[in-house]
Amino acid sequence: MERIAAAPGGSLLSLSLDLPEALFDLARNGRADRMWIAPTEDFLGAGAVPGFGDIGVDRWRAACRRWVRLGAGQAPVAFLTAPPAPIGGAARLSVPELLLRRNGGRCVLVLTGFRDFAPAAALARQWGETFRALTAPAAKETQGAIERQEDFPSRDEWRARVRAATKAIKAEKLEKVVLARKRVVMLHAPIDVDALARRMAQGCVEGRVVKFPSHNGCALAATPELLAVKRGRGLVSHALAGTAPRFAAPADDAQAAENLLACVKERREHALVVESIAGAMREMCDEVFHAPEPGLMRLPRLQHLWTPVTGHLRENFDLLDAIAALHPTPAVLGWPKAPARAFLRDTEERRDGLYTGLAGWIDVEGDGEAAVVLRCAEIEGREARLWAGGGIMAESDPDAEWAETELKLTTFFDILGGGPT
Repeated sequence: MERIAAAPGGSLLSLSLDLPEALFDLARNGRADRMWIAPTEDFLGAGAVPGFGDIGVDRWRAACRRWVRLGAGQAPVAFLTAPPAPIGGAARLSVPELLLRRNGGRCVLVLTGFRDFAPAAALARQWGETFRALTAPAAKETQGAIERQEDFPSRDEWRARVRAATKAIKAEKLEKVVLARKRVVMLHAPIDVDALARRMAQGCVEGRVVKFPSHNGCALAATPELLAVKRGRGLVSHALAGTAPRFAAPADDAQAAENLLACVKERREHALVVESIAGAMREMCDEVFHAPEPGLMRLPRLQHLWTPVTGHLRENFDLLDAIAALHPTPAVLGWPKAPARAFLRDTEERRDGLYTGLAGWIDVEGDGEAAVVLRCAEIEGREARLWAGGGIMAESDPDAEWAETELKLTTFFDILGGGPT
């Protein structure tokens, strides 16, 4: 308390405390405002520092230069988002009042506030209130049955949209465009987003489960695609494009993987994404590298062509620069970007909330991760708006693309009660 009181005014102040790892699981059963659950590192955030709940990149960088840090040494973190692919744009950041961070068997609590000239005890009281709200036991989990559902566009409208896209591609107006579908699901009872997130985290061991506030309620996603991961000067971006279903029988599953790797349409679509990412990274990085042939990312229901692209950031470039340069990739927008964006605008495609936008985190030392928000839903009250999309190339078949998006929608639909878990 004495060190907090002695800190200079007009700056952010954080206090880091080592806590028992079991506390993280206790908090995850509570009510976090923001959640990032990953194979190697987990974050739970509660509250937002007044005046720092929605800030731009320049203000974040200025705050980092004046940040007062006390305690165990873990760097304070901000959560970040960026708009959906057809819009694009710079990241926005939110500094949590309370952050629980778990990695390597260590759990750290990071308390952050703006140091003005109020008594230090007032800041401590606010942290206590936020901590109690985060760790309060959640209500008994309930699961309402589905009342009704509706697809936008309809299947006939989808066919027409895909045909319009292939016509534009064959006319050489663009090479690829990504079209999206929305399924609106209404349940009989309000949806417990925190319980839903916990169920998703149990079944999503390969990707990231994210929960973030959005303009229309709450965005919840289980996403396998990392746009940017920065550690020190190292930068990695994952090209993920080209999809096939998984099968229970090993022989059928292996055949589907072989067909995916041999498919000219899927390989060409994937190559567009790899080259776009690599080209953007060469503007910021030395020694950009990717394998000449894609590998496979195998998820419970789907398998994707997958190529990590790596580079070494030059001086004066950081994670936020990488996000601005890379987002959106052709995997969620199309290629070239300008005509793909124009096509989506002219055909009046609108994506709610964060679908094909970004969610992630960055610490005051500049390390962090940004994931593309896929396999996601926008949840508000009893309503869930589920999203999925597909990359359209010249040879795309409307019904095959519909079937692919159906597979992607099942991740959420099953958890909501529409099918097997």
